[in-house]
Amino acid sequence: MKNKSVVIFALVSAIAIFIAATFAYKSVESKNIEEKMSTMNLNGAPYIREHSITFGKNEKNVTVVEFLDPECGSCAAFHPAVKKVLHEYNNEIQLVIRYMPNHKNSPNVVKILEAARMQGKYEETLNMVFASQNIWGQHGNPKPHLLWNYIVQVEGLNIDQLREDMNNPKFVEMMNLDMQDAKELGVTGTPTFFVNGKKLENLTYDALNALVESEIYK
Repeated sequence: MKNKSVVIFALVSAIAIFIAATFAYKSVESKNIEEKMSTMNLNGAPYIREHSITFGKNEKNVTVVEFLDPECGSCAAFHPAVKKVLHEYNNEIQLVIRYMPNHKNSPNVVKILEAARMQGKYEETLNMVFASQNIWGQHGNPKPHLLWNYIVQVEGLNIDQLREDMNNPKFVEMMNLDMQDAKELGVTGTPTFFVNGKKLENLTYDALNALVESEIYK
């Protein structure tokens, strides 16, 4: 009888410990999400949302936020500079992508990007979108249908699945929320960058690199 009591006590204790550990984990997870959602608030609008896609290990707690439009010529032109900064400081920083789809075809391209993200092919697809933008998104004469000629070239991307996933209504909600935050943060055009809440005033690689380094080594 005594042994049975010991076994029952041990079992109850194990269950209690498991429940406590689970609660603690969820509390930490919830706190992390809240901190992420409220990172560098300005007028109530966060620079990063839970849905935002991020790159980099962020070991130095340096957050680089880019508001972009996939049909924006300046975004495409500056994309190599962004990739270079992320490559150089991948361990130190976190790059956050937010959307400001102002052009006619941009919302549909964002849906393509987010559907590709569901397959783990976001970065490759974004690179292809910008690399071919001068063909499918010509200023004054866009031909968005031509983008598919390049999207199909993304290795490992299931196009049929992508076309189906593009219909996910949450993508529209994401864009609306990003646009709302952009307005609150004073973003008027793309690309616009914030590094730990500090707006990049000059759109050059040197200026972006200098602002990132100033936050890394401060």
